[in-house]
Amino acid sequence: MKGKRQLDAESELAVLRLGVNDHVVRLSEAVSRLRLYVRQTDALLPSLASGDSELRKCLANTRGEIDHVYDTMVRVRWAALGVRPILDPDVDLGSSVRRQEEGTVPEQKPTIYVVDDNPSVRKALSRLFRSINYEVEAFASAKQFLQATPDGHPACVVLDVRMPRMSGLDLQNELADSDSDIPIVFITGHGDIDMAVQAMKDGAVDFLPKPFDDQDLLDSVERALQHHRDTRETNLRIQDTEKRMARLTPREREVFERVIKGMLNKQIGFELGTTEKTIKVHRARVMEKMEAGSLADLVRMAGRMGIEGPSLAEDS
Repeated sequence: MKGKRQLDAESELAVLRLGVNDHVVRLSEAVSRLRLYVRQTDALLPSLASGDSELRKCLANTRGEIDHVYDTMVRVRWAALGVRPILDPDVDLGSSVRRQEEGTVPEQKPTIYVVDDNPSVRKALSRLFRSINYEVEAFASAKQFLQATPDGHPACVVLDVRMPRMSGLDLQNELADSDSDIPIVFITGHGDIDMAVQAMKDGAVDFLPKPFDDQDLLDSVERALQHHRDTRETNLRIQDTEKRMARLTPREREVFERVIKGMLNKQIGFELGTTEKTIKVHRARVMEKMEAGSLADLVRMAGRMGIEGPSLAEDS
């Protein structure tokens, strides 16, 4: 049974979370207005006779500051939920979206899966994502989405929390049970803070309370897509390392595990009951089969496989 002090603390925390969320919503609205003013000013530039370059520079600086404010707002929201962000805290959350706005679009079009039982929401979000060159597939229910087959490109799911029969949280659990690596961005009603906390603890990239600004959603989606790209790249590296390690003989594997710990050839030979010359031969074969250019490369590969090797000192 929870004591009165613990219940009071939990109640105060809930009130704090709601208060922070209210402030974040207002801040999000302010950021949206600032972005609108910048776009309106940018549209007026062609009509100006002079001063374009300085004004463009000022607008670029303003966009940068707005993005920093948005990044801070997202981190405050995460902190209020007691959830750690899935990305490096130094990463610029708006940079990828800005690159797309500047015309640098990845070769593979990302796919956004919109799952919402409201047809007007599906239509509006589909139009928004297609406007910046994303592929979009929209589903009226979680069950419909589960019957679809992802195309293998970078992707994310924009998912409504509250839906009939199977909720957004239920779908998140289904995807987790099937080992899906597709990240989720939740869109939620104002009173769904507790659900949002649970969703992010279970791995969601972000949640956006309704109503939300288009740019805020695009930022969250791009962050999810980058997470998916990073996850896929990491998995491919792990698979590649596994294939290389499969080439090693049992003895070469023993040498590999000792080399990445920084042991000298003489030490390895003594431990394995063989000569230093033999270990040098095994070591050379390990480097060749693992396609490693240096001991540091070998240590990085070992790290991907969960094999510890903290020392990078090579023997002479």
